Amino acid sequence: MLKRPSQRRRSHGTQEVDLPLVPIMDAFVTLIAFLLLATSMLAVTLIDTPVPIVSSVPDDNKKDKPLALTLEIAEDSLKLSSAFRKIQPQAFPKIDKNYDLDKLHEALVAIRKQFPNEKSITFQPQAEIKYNDLIAIMDATRLFLKTDETLFVTGDDGISKPDPFLFQGVLFGNVMSGSGSGK
Repeated sequence: MLKRPSQRRRSHGTQEVDLPLVPIMDAFVTLIAFLLLATSMLAVTLIDTPVPIVSSVPDDNKKDKPLALTLEIAEDSLKLSSAFRKIQPQAFPKIDKNYDLDKLHEALVAIRKQFPNEKSITFQPQAEIKYNDLIAIMDATRLFLKTDETLFVTGDDGISKPDPFLFQGVLFGNVMSGSGSGK
C-alpha cells in the first residue's frame, strides 16, 4: 500500500526571506576603520641585506684583491677578519653576557679609515644567535656615530660629502649551510 507524501516535502514555490544586512555592514565598517587606524600606527623597518652571489667568472680587471671583511658571530664572541689577510684578525669576547659592540665599532672605524672605498661586510652568524643581538651588531657596523670622526667621500658630481654609513652593505655569508659554522 502506498502512502501519500507529507505536506512538508511538497514545494509551494520559493519564499522570500529578508536577511538583516545592516548589522553585518556596520560590523565591517567598524572593522575596516579599526584596521586602517592600526596599520597607520605600525612602524615597519627594513634593513636591506642582499644574498651573496657566487660567480665562476674570474674578475681579472681588478689588480688589488678586495678587503672581504668577515664578521663571525658566535655565542661567546665576535671575530673580525679579512679573506685576503689585509687586516689582522681580531676577537671581541662577550662582556657580562653582552657583545662588546663599542670595541667592534672602534675597530671598524679604523678599518674604514684605512680602506675608505670598502663598504661591505659579510656576517657569518651561528644558528643560535638571537635576533635582537644580530640587529644590535648590524647597527654597530652600519652607521657612524656622532662622536666618530667624519669620513668624506666624493660623489658622482665631484663634491665631497660626509658618509653616514660605516659599512652599509651587510651580507650574510652562511645562509645556505643551515648551521652557523659554515660546515
